[in-house]
Amino acid sequence: FFGLATTAGTVSHTGAAGLTLGGGFGRLGRRFGLSCDNLVSVDVVTAGGKFLRASKDENQDLFWGLRGGGGNFGIATGFEYRLHAMGPMILGGPIIFPFSQARQVLEFFVEFAATAPDELNMDCAIVAPPGAKPMVVLEICYSGDLATGEKVIAPIRNFSKPLADQVKAMPYVDMQTAGDAANAPGRNYYVKSGFVERVEPGLFEAMLAGYSADPGRATVLVLQQLGGAISRVRPEAAAFPHRGAKFDLLVLGGWDDPSQTERHSAWVKSFWSGVEPYTRGFYFNTSIGDSQEKIRTNFGANYPRLKKLKRRYDPGNLFRLNANVQP
Repeated sequence: FFGLATTAGTVSHTGAAGLTLGGGFGRLGRRFGLSCDNLVSVDVVTAGGKFLRASKDENQDLFWGLRGGGGNFGIATGFEYRLHAMGPMILGGPIIFPFSQARQVLEFFVEFAATAPDELNMDCAIVAPPGAKPMVVLEICYSGDLATGEKVIAPIRNFSKPLADQVKAMPYVDMQTAGDAANAPGRNYYVKSGFVERVEPGLFEAMLAGYSADPGRATVLVLQQLGGAISRVRPEAAAFPHRGAKFDLLVLGGWDDPSQTERHSAWVKSFWSGVEPYTRGFYFNTSIGDSQEKIRTNFGANYPRLKKLKRRYDPGNLFRLNANVQP
């Protein structure tokens, strides 16, 4: 209620520590940058038991590595963030289309996203709740002046007739809880993701051809819009290197019956194998079971510097249950 905000996750119970250390996507990221871009300082307990503060003035090398290098260098116990002036109200909500229009919606979304202002965050999701038919959802969050926002999103509302248009002025904090129920703790999940730098021919076909609903599984396929302020940070300025990505392509399955874990995980893996060739690199916060080679490649030119940091702060690789940088 102080008219200040910084980039948080897209589900209100997302843990701030893991979110930030891995990069930190959120609805305000295109306007204010990733969560890690808004870090002022981090308190860390190292593998050797030392308490350190990392910032642009203290332990600068560690501060660099903590902004996208994950939990490789210690236990982060405190975060200080840069805040930005922002009103409490945003223009947001879903616009829902039938699955039969999926290709049309995807094409419009990609074209419109290319020139969207930083204040607009727009994600395109194909969603099938358990036992229900799939639908296509454009989720809108415009965090600037509301009157301007109405003009900005008018083409989205008018390009085709939707099943429902639920975009309205609402408190930003309400928008942040919109996905909580669908991502409730205690459910079983499996997720894969990859960055899309350029929408190549065949991507939409691969997305739609392999997609299938299941009565026992929530099935979610998302193109999350990136760019904006995220892209205006140099890849070497922090450990997070994927500044040129236009979208994060994410596939998620969620189910309640643990006896079905193997079946549903296998479906996500199989579906992902068809769309992965259209991606380059992936978001470590949605990484599950990736090989050491993939992890090295994913950090790109930042990996050698991360390895030096690992040897300095965790030479015994105590912190290894992660996207592990090996000393």
